[in-house]
Amino acid sequence: MKRTITLITLVAALLIPSMASAQRMPAKASMRLSQFKAPAAAPVLAEEEPIMDVPEGTLYDNMYATSFAYGLGWGDIYIQNVDGGIGKVVEGTDGSLYIYNPISQGYIWFSILPWIKAEPAGDGKYVVTLPQLYILDYGDPYYAYCMHYEEDEGMPVVEEEGQIEFTWENGVLTQLGDKFIGLCDATADWFYMADQHIVYTPQTDEPIIMHDDEYYIQSYTMTYLSDPTDLTKTKDCIVDVVIDGEDIYMGNLNGNNYDSFIKGTLADGKATFPSRQYLGVDDYYNGHIYVLTGDAFVDTETYGSPVFNYNLNDEIVFTIDEEARNIVAEWPAAMVTNVGPNTLSIINDYVAPGLVAFDEFPATPATPIFTDEDLMVNNSAGWSVLHFTIPTEDTNGYKINENKLYYNIYLDDQVFTFDPEDYIGLTSAMTDIPYKFEDNINFDIYMNNGRHTVYLYTTNYKKVGVQSIYTAGDEVNRSQIVYVNNPTPTGVNELATGAQVVNTRYYDLTGRQLPTAPSTGLYLQLTTYSDGSISTVKVKK
Repeated sequence: MKRTITLITLVAALLIPSMASAQRMPAKASMRLSQFKAPAAAPVLAEEEPIMDVPEGTLYDNMYATSFAYGLGWGDIYIQNVDGGIGKVVEGTDGSLYIYNPISQGYIWFSILPWIKAEPAGDGKYVVTLPQLYILDYGDPYYAYCMHYEEDEGMPVVEEEGQIEFTWENGVLTQLGDKFIGLCDATADWFYMADQHIVYTPQTDEPIIMHDDEYYIQSYTMTYLSDPTDLTKTKDCIVDVVIDGEDIYMGNLNGNNYDSFIKGTLADGKATFPSRQYLGVDDYYNGHIYVLTGDAFVDTETYGSPVFNYNLNDEIVFTIDEEARNIVAEWPAAMVTNVGPNTLSIINDYVAPGLVAFDEFPATPATPIFTDEDLMVNNSAGWSVLHFTIPTEDTNGYKINENKLYYNIYLDDQVFTFDPEDYIGLTSAMTDIPYKFEDNINFDIYMNNGRHTVYLYTTNYKKVGVQSIYTAGDEVNRSQIVYVNNPTPTGVNELATGAQVVNTRYYDLTGRQLPTAPSTGLYLQLTTYSDGSISTVKVKK
Protein backbone atom coordinates (compact mmCIF):
# COMPACT_ATOMS: atom_id res chain seq x y z
CA MET A 1 0.00 0.00 0.00
CA LYS A 2 1.29 3.43 -0.88
CA ARG A 3 -0.23 6.86 -0.59
CA THR A 4 1.21 10.09 -1.95
CA ILE A 5 0.98 13.71 -0.80
CA THR A 6 2.68 16.89 -1.99
CA LEU A 7 5.07 18.74 0.26
CA ILE A 8 2.71 21.71 0.23
CA THR A 9 -0.06 19.66 1.81
CA LEU A 10 2.17 17.67 4.13
CA VAL A 11 0.51 18.84 7.33
CA ALA A 12 -2.99 18.24 6.00
CA ALA A 13 -4.97 15.12 6.81
CA LEU A 14 -3.81 12.16 4.73
CA LEU A 15 -6.17 9.87 2.85
CA ILE A 16 -5.39 6.19 2.35
CA PRO A 17 -6.21 4.90 -1.15
CA SER A 18 -7.37 1.46 -2.25
CA MET A 19 -5.25 -1.59 -1.43
CA ALA A 20 -5.11 -2.18 -5.20
CA SER A 21 -2.75 0.78 -5.54
CA ALA A 22 0.52 -0.38 -7.13
CA GLN A 23 3.84 1.18 -6.27
CA ARG A 24 6.34 1.55 -9.11
CA MET A 25 9.89 1.21 -7.83
CA PRO A 26 11.74 4.46 -8.61
CA ALA A 27 15.11 4.60 -10.26
CA LYS A 28 17.97 5.49 -7.98
CA ALA A 29 18.47 9.22 -8.04
CA SER A 30 21.88 10.64 -8.90
CA MET A 31 21.30 14.01 -7.28
CA ARG A 32 21.73 15.71 -3.95
CA LEU A 33 19.14 15.82 -1.24
CA SER A 34 19.62 19.57 -1.23
CA GLN A 35 17.91 19.69 -4.62
CA PHE A 36 14.72 19.13 -2.66
CA LYS A 37 15.49 21.25 0.37
CA ALA A 38 18.55 23.31 1.31
CA PRO A 39 20.59 21.48 3.98
CA ALA A 40 21.85 23.13 7.12
CA ALA A 41 25.29 24.67 6.84
CA ALA A 42 26.44 23.31 10.20
CA PRO A 43 29.84 21.60 9.98
CA VAL A 44 30.44 17.95 10.86
CA LEU A 45 32.39 17.60 14.09
CA ALA A 46 35.85 16.15 13.57
CA GLU A 47 35.18 13.19 15.87
CA GLU A 48 31.96 12.28 14.05
CA GLU A 49 31.97 9.66 11.33
CA PRO A 50 29.01 7.80 9.85
CA ILE A 51 29.30 4.01 10.04
CA MET A 52 29.66 3.03 6.39
CA ASP A 53 31.86 -0.08 6.59
CA VAL A 54 30.62 -3.38 8.00
CA PRO A 55 31.41 -3.26 11.76
CA GLU A 56 33.62 -5.93 13.30
CA GLY A 57 31.67 -8.87 14.61
CA THR A 58 29.25 -11.57 13.44
CA LEU A 59 27.36 -10.53 10.32
CA TYR A 60 23.77 -11.63 9.63
CA ASP A 61 23.53 -10.82 5.94
CA ASN A 62 20.67 -10.39 3.43
CA MET A 63 17.89 -10.49 6.01
CA TYR A 64 14.27 -9.82 5.08
CA ALA A 65 13.19 -6.33 6.19
CA THR A 66 9.69 -4.94 6.75
CA SER A 67 8.57 -1.61 8.17
CA PHE A 68 6.05 1.21 7.85
CA ALA A 69 7.80 4.09 6.14
CA TYR A 70 7.69 7.64 4.86
CA GLY A 71 9.70 8.28 1.70
CA LEU A 72 10.67 11.29 -0.41
CA GLY A 73 9.87 11.46 -4.12
CA TRP A 74 9.85 14.15 -6.79
CA GLY A 75 7.76 16.92 -5.20
CA ASP A 76 5.90 14.67 -2.81
CA ILE A 77 6.30 12.29 0.06
CA TYR A 78 4.63 8.93 0.26
CA ILE A 79 3.93 6.34 2.92
CA GLN A 80 3.94 2.60 2.42
CA ASN A 81 4.28 -0.76 4.06
CA VAL A 82 7.83 -1.75 3.16
CA ASP A 83 8.07 -5.45 2.31
CA GLY A 84 11.15 -7.30 1.16
CA GLY A 85 13.89 -4.77 1.90
CA ILE A 86 17.48 -5.83 2.59
CA GLY A 87 18.32 -5.99 6.28
CA LYS A 88 21.63 -6.75 7.93
CA VAL A 89 22.69 -7.00 11.56
CA VAL A 90 26.14 -7.27 13.13
CA GLU A 91 26.70 -8.57 16.64
CA GLY A 92 29.67 -6.34 17.35
CA THR A 93 32.84 -7.46 19.06
CA ASP A 94 32.29 -4.46 21.35
CA GLY A 95 28.99 -5.94 22.62
CA SER A 96 26.84 -3.52 20.63
CA LEU A 97 24.39 -4.37 17.87
CA TYR A 98 24.70 -2.64 14.49
CA ILE A 99 21.65 -2.23 12.24
CA TYR A 100 21.98 -1.71 8.49
CA ASN A 101 19.94 0.99 6.72
CA PRO A 102 16.98 1.24 9.13
CA ILE A 103 15.65 4.28 7.21
CA SER A 104 14.46 2.12 4.33
CA GLN A 105 13.79 4.84 1.77
CA GLY A 106 17.44 5.91 1.94
CA TYR A 107 18.22 3.47 -0.89
CA ILE A 108 16.58 5.85 -3.35
CA TRP A 109 19.29 8.40 -2.59
CA PHE A 110 22.44 6.67 -1.42
CA SER A 111 24.46 4.00 -3.20
CA ILE A 112 26.49 2.98 -0.15
CA LEU A 113 24.22 2.56 2.84
CA PRO A 114 24.97 3.23 6.52
CA TRP A 115 24.63 1.46 9.86
CA ILE A 116 23.43 2.71 13.25
CA LYS A 117 24.57 1.53 16.65
CA ALA A 118 22.37 -0.05 19.34
CA GLU A 119 23.73 -0.62 22.84
CA PRO A 120 22.78 -3.60 25.04
CA ALA A 121 20.04 -3.02 27.62
CA GLY A 122 19.70 -6.56 29.05
CA ASP A 123 17.20 -9.38 28.44
CA GLY A 124 17.93 -9.48 24.71
CA LYS A 125 17.08 -5.80 24.29
CA TYR A 126 19.14 -3.09 22.62
CA VAL A 127 18.65 0.67 22.65
CA VAL A 128 19.42 3.06 19.79
CA THR A 129 20.20 6.47 21.28
CA LEU A 130 19.53 9.28 18.84
CA PRO A 131 20.58 11.48 17.15
CA GLN A 132 23.40 9.66 15.37
CA LEU A 133 25.27 10.89 12.29
CA TYR A 134 23.73 8.78 9.53
CA ILE A 135 25.41 9.76 6.26
CA LEU A 136 27.28 12.51 4.42
CA ASP A 137 25.72 13.59 1.14
CA TYR A 138 28.35 15.53 -0.85
CA GLY A 139 29.81 16.76 2.43
CA ASP A 140 26.44 17.72 4.00
CA PRO A 141 25.70 15.85 7.25
CA TYR A 142 22.38 14.05 7.75
CA TYR A 143 21.38 12.52 11.07
CA ALA A 144 19.10 9.75 12.28
CA TYR A 145 16.67 11.27 14.80
CA CYS A 146 13.96 9.83 17.00
CA MET A 147 10.46 10.91 15.93
CA HIS A 148 6.89 10.31 17.08
CA TYR A 149 3.59 10.75 15.29
CA GLU A 150 1.72 13.90 16.31
CA GLU A 151 -2.01 13.79 15.64
CA ASP A 152 -2.37 17.58 15.59
CA GLU A 153 0.41 17.89 13.03
CA GLY A 154 -0.77 14.94 10.94
CA MET A 155 2.80 13.67 10.60
CA PRO A 156 5.85 12.55 12.61
CA VAL A 157 7.73 15.24 14.56
CA VAL A 158 11.37 15.26 15.63
CA GLU A 159 12.48 14.71 19.21
CA GLU A 160 15.60 16.60 20.28
CA GLU A 161 16.86 13.42 21.93
CA GLY A 162 15.29 10.01 22.09
CA GLN A 163 15.73 6.27 22.24
CA ILE A 164 14.31 3.41 20.20
CA GLU A 165 14.31 -0.09 21.61
CA PHE A 166 14.78 -3.38 19.76
CA THR A 167 14.80 -7.04 20.68
CA TRP A 168 17.35 -9.40 19.12
CA GLU A 169 16.32 -13.01 19.63
CA ASN A 170 17.02 -16.13 17.54
CA GLY A 171 18.32 -14.04 14.65
CA VAL A 172 15.24 -11.79 14.51
CA LEU A 173 15.41 -8.03 15.05
CA THR A 174 12.15 -6.42 16.17
CA GLN A 175 11.47 -2.78 17.01
CA LEU A 176 9.43 -2.14 20.15
CA GLY A 177 6.97 0.75 20.37
CA ASP A 178 5.70 3.17 17.74
CA LYS A 179 8.50 5.71 17.35
CA PHE A 180 10.16 6.46 14.02
CA ILE A 181 13.80 6.61 12.98
CA GLY A 182 13.86 9.66 10.70
CA LEU A 183 16.39 11.40 8.46
CA CYS A 184 17.13 15.05 9.39
CA ASP A 185 19.68 17.67 8.52
CA ALA A 186 22.16 19.18 11.00
CA THR A 187 19.49 21.45 12.51
CA ALA A 188 17.08 18.53 13.10
CA ASP A 189 14.85 19.58 10.20
CA TRP A 190 13.08 16.45 8.95
CA PHE A 191 13.83 15.25 5.41
CA TYR A 192 10.59 13.30 4.97
CA MET A 193 12.11 9.83 5.35
CA ALA A 194 11.30 7.78 8.45
CA ASP A 195 10.52 4.18 9.48
CA GLN A 196 8.71 2.51 12.36
CA HIS A 197 7.74 -1.09 13.22
CA ILE A 198 11.05 -2.30 11.78
CA VAL A 199 11.50 -6.09 11.66
CA TYR A 200 14.46 -8.00 10.17
CA THR A 201 14.06 -11.80 9.82
CA PRO A 202 16.30 -14.45 8.21
CA GLN A 203 15.59 -14.93 4.50
CA THR A 204 14.83 -18.62 3.98
CA ASP A 205 13.81 -18.53 0.30
CA GLU A 206 16.46 -19.62 -2.22
CA PRO A 207 16.61 -18.70 -5.91
CA ILE A 208 16.80 -21.34 -8.64
CA ILE A 209 20.13 -20.75 -10.40
CA MET A 210 20.91 -22.27 -13.81
CA HIS A 211 23.97 -21.92 -16.06
CA ASP A 212 24.40 -23.00 -19.67
CA ASP A 213 27.35 -25.25 -18.79
CA GLU A 214 24.92 -27.43 -16.78
CA TYR A 215 21.60 -27.09 -18.65
CA TYR A 216 20.44 -26.66 -22.22
CA ILE A 217 19.11 -23.10 -22.11
CA GLN A 218 16.96 -22.03 -25.06
CA SER A 219 16.49 -18.34 -25.78
CA TYR A 220 12.98 -17.03 -26.44
CA THR A 221 11.72 -13.61 -27.51
CA MET A 222 9.05 -12.53 -25.03
CA THR A 223 6.58 -9.94 -26.35
CA TYR A 224 4.25 -8.18 -23.91
CA LEU A 225 1.83 -5.24 -23.80
CA SER A 226 3.60 -1.94 -23.10
CA ASP A 227 0.98 0.83 -23.20
CA PRO A 228 -2.19 0.86 -21.05
CA THR A 229 -3.71 3.47 -23.38
CA ASP A 230 -3.22 1.27 -26.46
CA LEU A 231 -3.38 -2.50 -26.02
CA THR A 232 -1.95 -3.06 -29.49
CA LYS A 233 1.48 -1.67 -28.55
CA THR A 234 4.13 -4.11 -27.37
CA LYS A 235 7.72 -4.41 -26.25
CA ASP A 236 9.97 -7.45 -26.30
CA CYS A 237 13.00 -8.88 -24.53
CA ILE A 238 15.03 -12.07 -24.60
CA VAL A 239 14.31 -14.60 -21.84
CA ASP A 240 15.76 -18.05 -21.14
CA VAL A 241 13.79 -21.31 -21.03
CA VAL A 242 14.81 -24.77 -19.81
CA ILE A 243 12.58 -27.81 -20.35
CA ASP A 244 13.40 -30.82 -18.18
CA GLY A 245 10.85 -33.60 -18.47
CA GLU A 246 7.57 -32.30 -17.03
CA ASP A 247 9.28 -29.23 -15.57
CA ILE A 248 9.78 -25.90 -17.34
CA TYR A 249 11.94 -23.02 -16.12
CA MET A 250 11.95 -19.37 -17.22
CA GLY A 251 14.83 -16.98 -16.50
CA ASN A 252 16.30 -13.56 -17.20
CA LEU A 253 13.14 -11.83 -16.02
CA ASN A 254 15.00 -9.24 -13.89
CA GLY A 255 18.19 -7.62 -15.16
CA ASN A 256 20.17 -7.92 -11.93
CA ASN A 257 19.11 -11.56 -11.39
CA TYR A 258 19.88 -12.79 -14.90
CA ASP A 259 20.81 -16.37 -13.87
CA SER A 260 17.74 -16.90 -11.63
CA PHE A 261 14.74 -18.91 -12.88
CA ILE A 262 11.15 -19.56 -11.91
CA LYS A 263 9.82 -23.13 -12.13
CA GLY A 264 6.59 -24.38 -13.73
CA THR A 265 4.99 -27.66 -14.76
CA LEU A 266 3.98 -28.99 -18.17
CA ALA A 267 0.66 -30.82 -18.59
CA ASP A 268 -2.06 -31.05 -21.24
CA GLY A 269 -0.48 -28.47 -23.52
CA LYS A 270 -0.16 -25.92 -20.72
CA ALA A 271 2.77 -24.45 -18.78
CA THR A 272 1.76 -23.34 -15.28
CA PHE A 273 4.02 -21.16 -13.12
CA PRO A 274 3.09 -20.58 -9.44
CA SER A 275 3.24 -17.02 -8.11
CA ARG A 276 5.64 -15.59 -5.50
CA GLN A 277 8.79 -17.31 -6.71
CA TYR A 278 12.08 -15.88 -5.43
CA LEU A 279 14.76 -14.52 -7.78
CA GLY A 280 17.27 -13.29 -5.19
CA VAL A 281 18.72 -9.96 -4.06
CA ASP A 282 18.78 -6.88 -6.27
CA ASP A 283 21.25 -4.35 -4.84
CA TYR A 284 19.96 -1.60 -7.12
CA TYR A 285 16.53 -1.69 -5.47
CA ASN A 286 17.89 -2.83 -2.10
CA GLY A 287 15.31 -5.60 -2.12
CA HIS A 288 14.46 -9.29 -2.30
CA ILE A 289 12.95 -9.85 -5.75
CA TYR A 290 9.99 -12.12 -6.49
CA VAL A 291 7.87 -12.90 -9.54
CA LEU A 292 4.17 -12.33 -8.83
CA THR A 293 1.26 -13.27 -11.08
CA GLY A 294 -2.13 -11.62 -11.50
CA ASP A 295 -4.86 -10.36 -13.78
CA ALA A 296 -4.02 -6.98 -15.30
CA PHE A 297 -6.44 -4.07 -15.62
CA VAL A 298 -6.07 -0.49 -16.81
CA ASP A 299 -6.09 1.74 -13.72
CA THR A 300 -7.07 5.33 -14.51
CA GLU A 301 -7.55 6.57 -10.94
CA THR A 302 -4.51 5.84 -8.77
CA TYR A 303 -1.97 8.07 -10.54
CA GLY A 304 -4.24 10.36 -12.55
CA SER A 305 -3.15 8.79 -15.84
CA PRO A 306 -3.60 5.21 -17.07
CA VAL A 307 -1.25 2.52 -15.75
CA PHE A 308 -1.37 -1.25 -15.64
CA ASN A 309 -2.45 -2.49 -12.21
CA TYR A 310 -3.04 -6.03 -10.98
CA ASN A 311 -5.34 -8.26 -8.99
CA LEU A 312 -2.85 -10.79 -7.70
CA ASN A 313 -3.53 -14.52 -7.98
CA ASP A 314 -1.71 -17.82 -7.44
CA GLU A 315 -0.42 -18.72 -10.92
CA ILE A 316 -0.02 -17.82 -14.57
CA VAL A 317 -0.96 -20.34 -17.28
CA PHE A 318 0.61 -20.38 -20.76
CA THR A 319 -0.77 -22.30 -23.74
CA ILE A 320 1.90 -24.20 -25.69
CA ASP A 321 1.85 -24.47 -29.47
CA GLU A 322 4.63 -26.96 -30.23
CA GLU A 323 4.32 -26.58 -33.99
CA ALA A 324 4.62 -22.80 -33.84
CA ARG A 325 7.20 -23.13 -31.03
CA ASN A 326 5.51 -20.52 -28.89
CA ILE A 327 4.13 -20.19 -25.35
CA VAL A 328 1.36 -17.62 -24.82
CA ALA A 329 -0.56 -16.25 -21.80
CA GLU A 330 -3.65 -14.39 -22.96
CA TRP A 331 -4.90 -11.04 -21.59
CA PRO A 332 -5.46 -10.30 -18.72
CA ALA A 333 -2.79 -12.76 -17.49
CA ALA A 334 0.37 -11.02 -16.33
CA MET A 335 3.46 -11.41 -14.22
CA VAL A 336 5.66 -8.78 -12.58
CA THR A 337 9.07 -8.71 -10.96
CA ASN A 338 8.55 -7.17 -7.56
CA VAL A 339 10.31 -6.21 -4.33
CA GLY A 340 8.83 -8.66 -1.81
CA PRO A 341 5.99 -11.15 -2.35
CA ASN A 342 3.19 -9.44 -0.45
CA THR A 343 2.82 -5.80 -1.58
CA LEU A 344 3.01 -4.50 -5.14
CA SER A 345 6.38 -2.74 -5.53
CA ILE A 346 6.86 -3.29 -9.23
CA ILE A 347 10.13 -3.31 -11.17
CA ASN A 348 9.03 -4.91 -14.47
CA ASP A 349 5.55 -5.58 -15.92
CA TYR A 350 4.95 -8.44 -18.35
CA VAL A 351 1.31 -8.15 -19.45
CA ALA A 352 -0.13 -10.91 -21.72
CA PRO A 353 3.38 -12.31 -22.33
CA GLY A 354 3.97 -14.46 -25.40
CA LEU A 355 7.21 -16.36 -25.99
CA VAL A 356 8.57 -17.44 -29.39
CA ALA A 357 11.70 -19.57 -29.74
CA PHE A 358 14.69 -17.49 -30.79
CA ASP A 359 16.99 -19.29 -33.22
CA GLU A 360 20.56 -18.24 -32.55
CA PHE A 361 23.24 -18.27 -35.22
CA PRO A 362 26.78 -16.95 -35.47
CA ALA A 363 26.70 -13.33 -36.59
CA THR A 364 28.82 -10.21 -36.71
CA PRO A 365 27.25 -7.52 -34.53
CA ALA A 366 26.42 -4.15 -36.04
CA THR A 367 28.89 -1.35 -35.48
CA PRO A 368 28.39 0.74 -32.30
CA ILE A 369 27.02 4.26 -32.69
CA PHE A 370 29.63 6.61 -31.19
CA THR A 371 30.38 10.14 -32.44
CA ASP A 372 32.45 13.20 -31.46
CA GLU A 373 29.43 14.62 -29.64
CA ASP A 374 29.29 11.50 -27.44
CA LEU A 375 32.63 12.13 -25.71
CA MET A 376 33.10 14.65 -22.90
CA VAL A 377 36.63 15.20 -21.54
CA ASN A 378 37.35 17.15 -18.34
CA ASN A 379 41.13 17.52 -18.26
CA SER A 380 41.15 19.70 -15.14
CA ALA A 381 39.29 17.03 -13.14
CA GLY A 382 40.95 14.11 -14.92
CA TRP A 383 37.94 12.16 -16.20
CA SER A 384 35.99 11.43 -19.37
CA VAL A 385 32.41 10.38 -20.06
CA LEU A 386 31.39 8.23 -23.03
CA HIS A 387 27.84 7.91 -24.38
CA PHE A 388 27.19 5.33 -27.09
CA THR A 389 24.64 2.87 -28.46
CA ILE A 390 25.25 -0.85 -28.96
CA PRO A 391 22.81 -2.06 -31.66
CA THR A 392 21.08 -5.39 -30.94
CA GLU A 393 21.16 -6.41 -34.61
CA ASP A 394 23.81 -7.97 -36.79
CA THR A 395 25.36 -6.33 -39.85
CA ASN A 396 22.44 -7.59 -41.96
CA GLY A 397 19.81 -6.05 -39.69
CA TYR A 398 18.69 -9.30 -38.04
CA LYS A 399 17.90 -9.37 -34.32
CA ILE A 400 20.60 -10.94 -32.13
CA ASN A 401 20.45 -12.18 -28.54
CA GLU A 402 21.31 -9.22 -26.31
CA ASN A 403 22.06 -11.65 -23.46
CA LYS A 404 25.11 -12.80 -25.45
CA LEU A 405 26.19 -9.34 -26.52
CA TYR A 406 29.20 -7.56 -24.96
CA TYR A 407 31.39 -4.56 -25.67
CA ASN A 408 34.99 -3.44 -25.19
CA ILE A 409 36.38 0.04 -24.60
CA TYR A 410 39.71 0.90 -26.23
CA LEU A 411 42.16 3.63 -25.23
CA ASP A 412 44.26 4.23 -28.31
CA ASP A 413 44.84 0.65 -29.54
CA GLN A 414 44.67 -1.13 -26.18
CA VAL A 415 41.53 -2.71 -24.74
CA PHE A 416 40.65 -1.14 -21.37
CA THR A 417 40.16 -3.18 -18.20
CA PHE A 418 37.87 -1.82 -15.48
CA ASP A 419 39.70 -2.39 -12.20
CA PRO A 420 37.67 -2.64 -8.95
CA GLU A 421 40.32 -0.51 -7.21
CA ASP A 422 39.08 2.41 -9.31
CA TYR A 423 35.54 1.19 -9.99
CA ILE A 424 34.12 0.54 -6.56
CA GLY A 425 30.86 -0.87 -7.94
CA LEU A 426 32.71 -3.88 -9.40
CA THR A 427 33.67 -7.01 -7.50
CA SER A 428 36.24 -8.18 -10.07
CA ALA A 429 38.12 -6.81 -13.06
CA MET A 430 36.06 -6.56 -16.26
CA THR A 431 37.18 -6.24 -19.88
CA ASP A 432 34.21 -7.67 -21.77
CA ILE A 433 31.20 -5.69 -20.49
CA PRO A 434 27.81 -7.43 -20.88
CA TYR A 435 25.30 -5.39 -22.88
CA LYS A 436 22.90 -5.17 -19.91
CA PHE A 437 25.53 -4.65 -17.20
CA GLU A 438 25.12 -1.68 -14.87
CA ASP A 439 27.21 -0.57 -11.90
CA ASN A 440 24.49 -0.03 -9.32
CA ILE A 441 26.85 1.19 -6.59
CA ASN A 442 28.73 4.10 -8.12
CA PHE A 443 26.99 4.42 -11.52
CA ASP A 444 30.26 4.38 -13.47
CA ILE A 445 28.63 2.11 -16.07
CA TYR A 446 24.92 2.24 -16.80
CA MET A 447 22.30 2.19 -19.54
CA ASN A 448 19.27 4.44 -20.04
CA ASN A 449 16.73 3.77 -22.81
CA GLY A 450 19.29 1.73 -24.75
CA ARG A 451 21.99 4.39 -24.44
CA HIS A 452 25.16 3.39 -22.57
CA THR A 453 27.18 5.73 -20.34
CA VAL A 454 30.71 4.88 -19.17
CA TYR A 455 33.03 6.96 -16.97
CA LEU A 456 36.79 6.81 -17.49
CA TYR A 457 39.02 8.25 -14.79
CA THR A 458 41.71 9.30 -17.19
CA THR A 459 42.19 11.72 -20.08
CA ASN A 460 45.60 10.32 -21.04
CA TYR A 461 44.75 9.01 -24.53
CA LYS A 462 44.62 10.29 -28.08
CA LYS A 463 41.51 8.36 -29.10
CA VAL A 464 38.88 6.18 -27.43
CA GLY A 465 37.00 3.36 -29.14
CA VAL A 466 33.98 1.07 -28.69
CA GLN A 467 33.58 -2.43 -30.13
CA SER A 468 30.66 -4.90 -29.93
CA ILE A 469 31.20 -8.63 -29.32
CA TYR A 470 28.66 -11.41 -30.01
CA THR A 471 29.21 -14.88 -28.55
CA ALA A 472 26.28 -16.93 -29.94
CA GLY A 473 26.57 -20.20 -31.88
CA ASP A 474 29.87 -21.24 -30.26
CA GLU A 475 31.62 -18.42 -32.08
CA VAL A 476 32.96 -15.04 -30.98
CA ASN A 477 32.44 -12.31 -33.58
CA ARG A 478 33.46 -8.67 -33.26
CA SER A 479 32.28 -5.47 -34.86
CA GLN A 480 34.55 -2.78 -36.19
CA ILE A 481 36.01 -0.47 -33.53
CA VAL A 482 34.51 3.02 -33.68
CA TYR A 483 37.06 5.61 -32.52
CA VAL A 484 36.55 9.19 -31.39
CA ASN A 485 39.54 11.50 -30.97
CA ASN A 486 40.29 13.19 -27.67
CA PRO A 487 39.75 16.88 -28.55
CA THR A 488 42.34 18.09 -26.01
CA PRO A 489 44.89 15.34 -25.26
CA THR A 490 47.12 16.36 -22.40
CA GLY A 491 49.30 13.39 -21.61
CA VAL A 492 50.55 12.72 -18.10
CA ASN A 493 51.06 15.76 -15.89
CA GLU A 494 54.63 15.96 -14.68
CA LEU A 495 55.46 17.65 -11.38
CA ALA A 496 58.65 19.69 -11.37
CA THR A 497 61.09 19.16 -8.51
CA GLY A 498 60.56 21.65 -5.67
CA ALA A 499 57.19 22.92 -6.89
CA GLN A 500 54.88 24.11 -4.10
CA VAL A 501 51.19 23.42 -3.72
CA VAL A 502 49.16 26.52 -4.63
CA ASN A 503 45.68 25.14 -3.97
CA THR A 504 43.73 21.89 -3.73
CA ARG A 505 40.19 21.37 -4.94
CA TYR A 506 37.82 18.44 -4.58
CA TYR A 507 35.21 17.11 -7.00
CA ASP A 508 32.59 14.40 -6.87
CA LEU A 509 32.48 11.89 -9.70
CA THR A 510 29.99 13.98 -11.68
CA GLY A 511 32.44 16.88 -11.78
CA ARG A 512 30.79 19.10 -9.16
CA GLN A 513 33.22 20.92 -6.89
CA LEU A 514 32.93 20.12 -3.18
CA PRO A 515 33.63 22.56 -0.34
CA THR A 516 35.88 20.09 1.50
CA ALA A 517 37.28 16.61 1.04
CA PRO A 518 34.56 14.06 1.90
CA SER A 519 35.27 11.86 4.91
CA THR A 520 33.85 8.79 3.15
CA GLY A 521 33.40 7.57 -0.40
CA LEU A 522 35.21 8.24 -3.66
CA TYR A 523 36.23 11.67 -4.99
CA LEU A 524 38.73 13.46 -7.24
CA GLN A 525 41.48 15.65 -5.75
CA LEU A 526 42.87 18.31 -8.07
CA THR A 527 46.16 19.92 -6.95
CA THR A 528 47.70 23.01 -8.61
CA TYR A 529 51.44 23.67 -8.12
CA SER A 530 53.52 26.84 -8.25
CA ASP A 531 55.05 25.91 -11.60
CA GLY A 532 51.56 25.73 -13.14
CA SER A 533 51.42 21.93 -13.25
CA ILE A 534 48.29 20.11 -12.14
CA SER A 535 47.86 16.61 -10.76
CA THR A 536 44.58 14.75 -10.43
CA VAL A 537 44.18 11.73 -8.18
CA LYS A 538 41.17 9.60 -7.32
CA VAL A 539 40.78 9.25 -3.55
CA LYS A 540 38.81 6.53 -1.78
CA LYS A 541 38.02 6.74 1.95
